[in-house]
Parts: sequence; structure tokens; C-alpha cells
Amino acid sequence: MHIYAMSDIHGCLDAFKASLSTIDLDAQDFKLVLLGDYCDRGPDSLGVFELIMDLQKRYGDRVVALRGNHEEMFLEYIDEVNDPNFTQAWILADSNLATAKSFLDAEAFKHVKHLLRLREFEEAYAFTVESMKAEHADIIAWVRKLPYFYESPFGQVFVHAGIEEDAGEYWKMGTSAESFTMMPPDYVGRKFYLDVIAGHINTEAASGIAGYRGIWYDGASHFYIDGNVVQHGEVVVLNYDSETGKYSGQGLE
Repeated sequence: MHIYAMSDIHGCLDAFKASLSTIDLDAQDFKLVLLGDYCDRGPDSLGVFELIMDLQKRYGDRVVALRGNHEEMFLEYIDEVNDPNFTQAWILADSNLATAKSFLDAEAFKHVKHLLRLREFEEAYAFTVESMKAEHADIIAWVRKLPYFYESPFGQVFVHAGIEEDAGEYWKMGTSAESFTMMPPDYVGRKFYLDVIAGHINTEAASGIAGYRGIWYDGASHFYIDGNVVQHGEVVVLNYDSETGKYSGQGLE
């Protein structure tokens, strides 16, 4: 069996499609695990969400989609629309309103920009959210159901950011929702009884190697796979072969 993993797609639909094209999705013995952060920054968050949902419809439980901190933020700016103090957070979270633009039609987005020019920030925020709820309730409902981790039968846990490894075999109970999606690489270089495959921190930062963009393995139990698609234009793919027990992918050759 092959397990493929990608993370931090961030609205970069074309790069995501390019990486998917390297995987034989017609094979019966594959699993694709996506580690979250599908939205924000890139130009087509809606398209990424829709493609992942379609993959799950076509391939069932062979495609696992986890949630990242940007999905948590996405739900926050859907749910906190009645809180005037959250308006600034919405504008800051959605860089250049890229996610809002992908969800709204041209006329609706033009209206949002008009409201912003008038400095009617709360009205712009409310209009955006209500439009998203009206047109894309299915996607919002799907995001709400995304799990925080996937544990494989091969001694691995796939997660957006990390787990509380000090909890040992009780890591599921010991890891908070915030840690699953926001944990810094605190356990780099430490051996754990599971391999931990994570995104969230781009591999240049995780490795400390300037300009690094591939998968980074710390030599212990951790694989980081966020190659910073927004900067480098590529979603890196981790490939695990259960027959050989070996990992492969950009940076591991």
C-alpha cells in the first residue's frame, strides 16, 4: 500500500492539481492524506475545497482530509460575524481577501470592495459571510466535520501541526485542538513510538536551511511536508510504501 500526504495547499489549486497528477488514483492500494490549510493566501480556496470534496466522493475513505489552523480560522470568521471586534481579525486573516474573492461572484465581491472603500468594515464582513452561507453551506458543513488527525495501521500519525508527545500513548487525550493545528515543532530530534507527519511550519523554518523547500526528516520520528507553495509554487508529496517501510519524496532522495 502507498500512503501519499500533502499539506498547506493554501488556495493554490493549479499546484495541487499538478501534485495530484503524480499519484495513481486509479490504484486500489492507495490512501491520500491531506493535512489541512486548504484556504487563504492563494487565489482559489473555493476550488481547492471543492476538489477535495469531489475526491472524497469518488474515492471514499481512501482520501482523508484533516483540518488545519486556517480551517479553524475559516470557521471563526463564519461564526463570529456578529462580533464587531472580529472584523479586523477577518481582514487580517484573509490576506488580500483572496478567500472571500474565491467564494463570491464578481458582482458580490465588487460590492464588498465598495463597502471597504467607504470604510464600512463590519457591513463588508457581514455581507461576505452571509453570501458564503447562502451559496456554499455544503462546504462550511464539510469543514466543520474535518478531523484533527489520522492514525495509520503502520505506526504513523498524520496531523496538521503536531501532537503532545510527552503524553506518550495517551497523546490523543493529551493533545488539545489548538495543539493539533498550531503546535510549533517542539519535539524535533526526539524519538517517538509513532512517526509524526505534519505540515503547518514550512520546511525551511523547520529545518533551519535557508531556501529549503522539500520534505524534511529530523532523523528521529518527524517528517515536515509544508514546502511553502505560495512562495515556491509546488505542493510537495510524501510517499510511504508499506511493503518496504520507506518514505520518499522531494528532499528525501
